[in-house]
Amino acid sequence: MSSWDQALGKLEFDKVLQRIVRYAASDPGREAVARTRVRTNATDIRHELAIVSDMKRLLERDEPLPLEGIHNVHEPLARAAVDGMTLQPRELLHILLTLRAARLVRSAVSRRREEFPRIWELAECLHTDKVLEFNIDRAIDETGAVRASASKELLAIRREIADRYEELRKRLAAILRTVSELGFSQDDIITTREGRMVIPVKAEHKLKVPGFIHSASASGATVFIEPTETLELNNEIRGLQFREQREIDKILRDLTVQAGEQKAQLQANLGILSDIDAYQAKAKYSIEILGVEPELTESGAVRLVEARHPLLLATHGRAATVPLDLEVGGSSVTLLISGPNAGGKSVAMKCVGLLTIMAQCGLHVPAREGTRLRAFTSCFVDIGDEQSIENDLSTFSSHLAHLKAIAAEADSHSLVLIDEIGAGTDPSEGGAIAAALLEDLTGRNAVTIATTHQGQLKVFAHETQGVSNGAMEFDQATLTPTYRFRAGVPGSSYALEMASRLGFASALMDRARTILGAEHARLDTLIAELEQATQDVRRQHESLSQEQERLSSLASTYEEKIGKLSADAREMKRRAVEEADAIVARANALIEKSIREIREHHADRDTIRTARREVEDMRREIAAARREVSEPATPTEGMIVPGMSVTVGTGSDAGDVESISPDGKSASVVFGAVRMRVPVADLRPSGGRSPRTQSTVHTEFDLQRPLHQDLDVRGMTGEEATPLIDKFIDDAVLAGLHRIDIIHGKGTGALRKKVTEFLSNHPRVKSFRMAEWNEGGAGATVVELTEGL
Repeated sequence: MSSWDQALGKLEFDKVLQRIVRYAASDPGREAVARTRVRTNATDIRHELAIVSDMKRLLERDEPLPLEGIHNVHEPLARAAVDGMTLQPRELLHILLTLRAARLVRSAVSRRREEFPRIWELAECLHTDKVLEFNIDRAIDETGAVRASASKELLAIRREIADRYEELRKRLAAILRTVSELGFSQDDIITTREGRMVIPVKAEHKLKVPGFIHSASASGATVFIEPTETLELNNEIRGLQFREQREIDKILRDLTVQAGEQKAQLQANLGILSDIDAYQAKAKYSIEILGVEPELTESGAVRLVEARHPLLLATHGRAATVPLDLEVGGSSVTLLISGPNAGGKSVAMKCVGLLTIMAQCGLHVPAREGTRLRAFTSCFVDIGDEQSIENDLSTFSSHLAHLKAIAAEADSHSLVLIDEIGAGTDPSEGGAIAAALLEDLTGRNAVTIATTHQGQLKVFAHETQGVSNGAMEFDQATLTPTYRFRAGVPGSSYALEMASRLGFASALMDRARTILGAEHARLDTLIAELEQATQDVRRQHESLSQEQERLSSLASTYEEKIGKLSADAREMKRRAVEEADAIVARANALIEKSIREIREHHADRDTIRTARREVEDMRREIAAARREVSEPATPTEGMIVPGMSVTVGTGSDAGDVESISPDGKSASVVFGAVRMRVPVADLRPSGGRSPRTQSTVHTEFDLQRPLHQDLDVRGMTGEEATPLIDKFIDDAVLAGLHRIDIIHGKGTGALRKKVTEFLSNHPRVKSFRMAEWNEGGAGATVVELTEGL
């Protein structure tokens, strides 16, 4: 047995094929999937993967290829090529359906040949023969029976048989009525015996009805007689039936000869169609597992990105299967995985092996883009209990036999997977053998993954170049495995912790720790603390990521609101200018009219010139207003650059621009000891700067947050709102703002009253007033703040 055959069995690749077989449209396609084998040539593997990728894209964009109707016609075609052989109608029907499938598939792919050249390369070779397809279809119906229209002779014979049958039925019906009236028969039914039509007669009256007795009923009470007067007509029908069969045989022989002449082409068709069906099944499986075409290399690291074990995926679903991120074969060619029992060590190792096999069989793998696999020439797997009573081998002896084979044959093009290496014997001796083997495999650059519980091997992995530790995470809060892989650190078995959780006496557990030894206990404690810290950092990172997403969403919402407000303001100004323009136009018409009247009355030219000058001045004023609304400022007007002294809004406190964001929308401004992030649109150039007292407090503000302009306390009580208003005022003053809006809503007026009372006594509040109608009216209060920090 080759190393690949053993690996296929150990890693249960047959179960993956069973999932794929379900998607094949035909028996030959299912057989082609079952024949899937590992390839070791990287070019061949990439070609297979690319065809599956093309087929997957075709399925996602269009209907599946019309592969229904394909039958295994190798044996009938072989017999058709032999002189004197005649195929049965159903065999010819299968040849017809397969030939038709070839034509339809070729036509379907031909329409997409530019987009899917690899699939067209297969389908282009399909042989079509519309003449043979037509001849078989004309002769054989969909049930496998020979059609009457197969030949003119057959059609004439069948019509004559039908006529004779009708005549015979009428004669027998007349005879049966007479026999029944005489009491010789109790059933008025015409039946058939030995291909001849007969009537039932009571046994005691059989001699009273002239004719030939064909058979009797099971009880013997009834005999079936062919009356003498219908013998000749029955003979004629039998003769016609013989003629019919001879004509059918002639038709079938002729069709058999036609099929036999194209044996080679039709058998080649079957092979191509089987392959296409298998590729389509593999593509459908890729869609099921959300698979990707992995990057394939001949050397370097194996890297899995959010990979899932295919069998766990089929059993538990995607949501319940923990993804695996793992890398081995680069700077570290050997990976030693440790961790708790049932924590996923073996599953992670098997996942690497099974995905490698899938890729080398031309299958997509359940992982994310960026997954990279290697084309290995051999794969060695030592997993499970293989105790052999017949060969007098213990479990450890069986493992040693496998390890010996691995040590003898593995090289730099091999993938080696060993479960619980060194287990099954004395831990120190088993660990020594395991360390020696791993060191040897690492020296050969064989990509190796092994699992262990032995502490000395974890130390060996830490101290040996080319070998790295990895661990399956364990949730210490619940003492349950998380099935997440952590690279670079060893894992603890957590045997003592789990025993304590299960209720072992504390004295017993203390004694166990004493026997285990202080050094080993400290190592396990260190590993546990490291894992706990890692879990804490990951949770903090996830929390920060969520908060960052929330703040980004708020900033985006704020920018949208500011943009809308700016657009609304521009629109209002535009309308105002249009109204003014219309007024001026009317005024101009009036002035022109006046000028005409003045001329008619011989007014002086100075009066006319003065009137025109006033009109032109008004036109220029409106034109300037229109440019202010619609035209952007020139690059030199109002440009904010690093080093410039600026103020925020209408404030008088000046600060220095430290930097401008890449998108030009915000700037970092330093006001004394305070650094703020301020929208560029809120900044104004300042001719000078106000001195500030240096402080020991260094704070960075982001004035793009929504709270820099207004505070919404609607729905709160006075006790809830006042602390927020107090902090908001402090932040606003610190940021250099001179006006804020408190939105409290109208309601009963109770909250507004509380807000007013609080503002009346606040030292930072210069004044406050009810908002104007376009500022929120009675639902908001505008607050003017004191200047300075």
